[in-house]
Amino acid sequence: MRSVILYNLLLCILLTGCTNKQKQPTIIGGASGTTEITIADTDTQQYDIDAPIPLSEIEQYNKRVTLKRIPNVTITHPDAYKIKTQKPVYTTKTNEIILDVVNVDAPSAELEYHRMEQWENGEWIEFPFIDNMGFAGVGRTLSKGDTLPEHISMSEFKYLLEPNKYKIHFYVFANIYTYCTVTDNSIQSVKNSEMKGAFKFRVLNSKNDSLHILFENHTNLSVQPIFLPSVGTDELHNVHPYARSGWIGEVKWMKSHALLKGGEAMLFSIPISWDTNGLQSRHDKESFKAGILAPGKYKIGLQIEVYMETEFKVEYSPIPLQSTEAT
Repeated sequence: MRSVILYNLLLCILLTGCTNKQKQPTIIGGASGTTEITIADTDTQQYDIDAPIPLSEIEQYNKRVTLKRIPNVTITHPDAYKIKTQKPVYTTKTNEIILDVVNVDAPSAELEYHRMEQWENGEWIEFPFIDNMGFAGVGRTLSKGDTLPEHISMSEFKYLLEPNKYKIHFYVFANIYTYCTVTDNSIQSVKNSEMKGAFKFRVLNSKNDSLHILFENHTNLSVQPIFLPSVGTDELHNVHPYARSGWIGEVKWMKSHALLKGGEAMLFSIPISWDTNGLQSRHDKESFKAGILAPGKYKIGLQIEVYMETEFKVEYSPIPLQSTEAT
């Protein structure tokens, strides 16, 4: 009996995979400062998902979004955020390193966490924190043009500094938004709501079958979209059941599939309608019972982490000279 059940389950999965296959969208783009993309075919192919999460959640992601990675985006804002130690060389007796975090020309962001590595046997390895290490003071806002200090105490780490070279990793968190209008026939970006500069974020004009949301990284830094894009209004945080959920499994899935290097973009495609029979909770069934986004204005959001690194050296502390008394 068990073998029959397993066989039927496998058959169902295979059939589901076959019925989900659709045409790949045609993307027309270039490597100029503004990436021009036209959606020539709004039928999209389900993204290949292989993250270690339950099958039920994988099926939900297939319904939620299609991801298309786009290379060769022009880097117009290198080091839009950057970090640097206040001194290039420290001594083995150093108790604290002050890291300057600079917003050169990027959206306002919140300061988050640091970590360190040390050079050993030709490679970078972790410089470990003490056990049960906790952080405080995150969430300070770094506006464009600002420099804020990050104090790194050596008491946070298991080992003392030794003559060597070290690397500090740090990241900031930003919320970015844009707007679009859904009509009975089309989806249009709201004029002057598109983010421009180091990161470009907009909704592409298209037919009213799917939201095509484009995020472009015009920096040389790695950027991690934390969740899927959110779909809401100025009054409501979420009006779409297959947009950003806030679930930890979604974070893990995005980290496996959506990390963007410098000069890359990501096109998210989210259908404007959904199967209400697939909604599980009573809250979702009530909140999303319409099964489609009604005509109106929508706020599209994306939460991102931006990663930076810098290096410094450690040398032995100089031995103080002994003074001699005159005879």
